Amino acid sequence: MDRADEQSYPMPGVGRRTLLKALGIGASVAVGSGVVAADHDEPHPPRIDSHYGYATPDATAVPERLAPDHTVELHVGDPVPQKHGLLFHFEPTGLAVDPGDIVQFSVTTPDHTITAYHPAHGYQRRIPEGVPPFSSPVVGVGGAWLYRFEKAGLYDVFCAAHHVLGMAMRIVVGELADDDVPAYEDTFEGAEGPPPLLAPFSKQFLEHELEQFSDGNEDCEWVWLTPKEVLDTDALDPGAIQADDGTVSFDEVVADIDRIPGGHSHG
Repeated sequence: MDRADEQSYPMPGVGRRTLLKALGIGASVAVGSGVVAADHDEPHPPRIDSHYGYATPDATAVPERLAPDHTVELHVGDPVPQKHGLLFHFEPTGLAVDPGDIVQFSVTTPDHTITAYHPAHGYQRRIPEGVPPFSSPVVGVGGAWLYRFEKAGLYDVFCAAHHVLGMAMRIVVGELADDDVPAYEDTFEGAEGPPPLLAPFSKQFLEHELEQFSDGNEDCEWVWLTPKEVLDTDALDPGAIQADDGTVSFDEVVADIDRIPGGHSHG
């Protein structure tokens, strides 16, 4: 798989507002977009909405008619040596499913979303054309969010609350041949818009943004993972995800990132 060159920043001239969005304002999009789906008290059969999925505060109380085909857990791993920050991640980080399968995202640490990379959320599109800009609400510990992946293709998703800390994953829906892999699989480009669209953040971009705040931030180093690093690993190549049992663990992803020493434990 060809690798795109690391870019300093996907959108020239964005400035410090980009980092402010990454640290909090961007999460408000996902929070607001999922509130409607969180109310399941109405007298109708539970269903998975194409935009809002199905959210529940109790992962053990998913209705039988929505029984998932796959489960992904949302974790925070202990930091590894050499000053690296907490490892926010999905487990598994790569997943292959069949069209129509339901995936349950179970939250084990506070507080997460499952949000598609989509222009409606302010990001480069990294899901198939025609798929709605789906997102969960913020889901607390012990809760879950379910989504039915109907259309075949490549889906990159992230946690809005921890996107800036590298919390992203990839889902392959259906059989994806080499000729079917979309250009965004290894292309990380924003756009000036309107509206401006952000790519998954790179280490270089985040360090550039930090340096804009203060002269004291010169030559700073971003110690956390970045979503670009995660999604650009060989472990998350679509062919690798589809191999064997159709899952790629976070450990396999970390092993592909040279600057992060191996080893972590789930929080």
